[in-house]
Amino acid sequence: MGVECRQPAQALAAIPIVNPVESALGKRNAVLTGTGRRYCAPDCEGWLSIKTVVSGSAAWEAGGRRFVLHENNYLILNDRQHYTITIESSQKVTTFCIFFERGFVEDVYRGMVRPDEELLDAPQPGHFAPLGFYEKIESEPSRLLSKIRAIQRAISAPDSIEDEIEDRFRAIAEAMVREHQQADSARAKLPAVRAATREELYKRLLRGRDCLLSLQSQPVRLLEAARAACLSPYHFHRTFTRVFSETPHAFLTRQRLARATHLLTQTDHSVTDICLETGFESLGSFSTLFRHRFGASPREFRLSHARK
Repeated sequence: MGVECRQPAQALAAIPIVNPVESALGKRNAVLTGTGRRYCAPDCEGWLSIKTVVSGSAAWEAGGRRFVLHENNYLILNDRQHYTITIESSQKVTTFCIFFERGFVEDVYRGMVRPDEELLDAPQPGHFAPLGFYEKIESEPSRLLSKIRAIQRAISAPDSIEDEIEDRFRAIAEAMVREHQQADSARAKLPAVRAATREELYKRLLRGRDCLLSLQSQPVRLLEAARAACLSPYHFHRTFTRVFSETPHAFLTRQRLARATHLLTQTDHSVTDICLETGFESLGSFSTLFRHRFGASPREFRLSHARK
């Protein structure tokens, strides 16, 4: 069983928004969550949704691309996008995915960007045009991911109130809109004159970035990311640095270290195993980088967190 299993966990069974019947999806905000080692759901047609992994790794395939998610990132898939989810792991994988009622996020977007006069004159528009989010892996630090973890904790609480959960869905939708606007700002950093050229170049950069994030648990070279982006290595490196304000190598190292801190504080995996899980080639280089970034060795960091 996996990410979109309909079997409700016992602690969540009292909350109807969790693991509802399939016919309810798209008609109300809902959460699908599950835990397992092996799972595959091929060619699903989904609703606007956010895919996350609480523990372990899972892969989604959509639009001819493969997205591998770990604990420190998420993926937005647009309404009516076809996708396949696959889990194949020796350890249990827990996934937590949010599905939105059709028009819900678009209404939040409209309320955030339109003037009050327009909203007063047309409080209930007859049609919501889909926003069309960039389908890309996003990672920490992220306001959106922190709000997803907050709704996860709220749903798990024995005294959860559905109205409060709905407020958290709205907060997530607001964060989605803000990050969507930030993506537009990042795209504007590209030097191309034509808007269509900037859009195409930005999408290619995202493909390369997704490659780095999907392969963060194993050695990956700049050439592989550049190939995924259909750009030359130099063009990819130069443009990536301009748009994301750090080199591909610095970006990947930061993501690996962020995942390492999660594994150190949330699991009992050994430091050696965490080094390998996060794609570092040697324990020595991992420990040196970790100490340089956080001022403590991985073992010291874990002990300090445990005492706190």
